[in-house]
Amino acid sequence: MNAPTAPAIPKTLQRLQVVIYLAKTNSAFPERELNSCEAYARAFNWGISLIVVDDEANVRAPEYRPMLQAAFRQVLDGQAGAILIPSKATISPIDGEFNEFAQRVEKAAGFIQVATGR
Repeated sequence: MNAPTAPAIPKTLQRLQVVIYLAKTNSAFPERELNSCEAYARAFNWGISLIVVDDEANVRAPEYRPMLQAAFRQVLDGQAGAILIPSKATISPIDGEFNEFAQRVEKAAGFIQVATGR
């Protein structure tokens, strides 16, 4: 006799998973930005699937940053539904670059969320 299996949780009821993407702008770990993003995720009951800290955020465009692409890969693979960032400048201080990357994330059925104070 087989043991009964629990019914699958409908995807609409599952907890949203996010990737926190942080840019390291100096030698210090971006602890304040991480705390801000974690608090924002908790406020919405989002799970954190991955935390990415990028050392090259200030020297390369978004499409040339392996760590940002790793965060994006989580969305592409369905492991996360969003990339959570402390500010738009984390992706790019140039609106066109930020918007282009955001569109790529949206085409992958995800979104970028800036962790703003509530």
